[in-house]
Amino acid sequence: MKKMNKVEVKAYDYMKNEIMFVHWTKDKQIKELDISEQLEISRTPVRRALNRLIAEGYAYRVPNKGVFVGGKPLDLSQQKERIYFLEALLQHIFYTLQLDECVIDTEPFSGRIADLKVAKSLKSNQFETAEIDLWKMLLSYHSNTYMNDRVIETMVGLYQDSKRVPLIFQKSRAIKITHYEKLMEWIKEQNYTYARREIRILLNQLLINLIQGMDE
Repeated sequence: MKKMNKVEVKAYDYMKNEIMFVHWTKDKQIKELDISEQLEISRTPVRRALNRLIAEGYAYRVPNKGVFVGGKPLDLSQQKERIYFLEALLQHIFYTLQLDECVIDTEPFSGRIADLKVAKSLKSNQFETAEIDLWKMLLSYHSNTYMNDRVIETMVGLYQDSKRVPLIFQKSRAIKITHYEKLMEWIKEQNYTYARREIRILLNQLLINLIQGMDE
């Protein structure tokens, strides 16, 4: 990307700091005119600084609507913490299902697995969308909606955090399908101990892929 001049750097640093320190919350609209008036500069350097922020994942553009604050990109340590948090949630949820002796009809999940196989090689996020749908179906058997929502939010956050992270996880699609098929087998047998183990193995594999991908 073209090197920024001093005025563009001024606009870029100001807006990035507002995002990084969460003075601007996610999805807040960033208006060129407001920034240019506040910094007493023209709109052109603000626009160029915004383009850089968009390219780096700090903001996103909606056609005919404007530019909005994106999710704050996380470093590797923070991504690892997010995966550990997800594992803790799912381990607790499946332990609760075990205590409740919950019976889950796994037949409808065969369609979700089929969707994952179809979308495995696609560059779009169709695979991840089908994966989220699968988890929503599973979590419908768990009564704590607060925890269920945190699981979905964490998964969505993992896939949307930056441009690079989703590309890393795309390489994990095949192994995910294998684990999901095995997970359904354990659930069908109401063997939640092995289901929890399968989830742990899956998330550990994702963690390994993430670390390796970030190091490349």
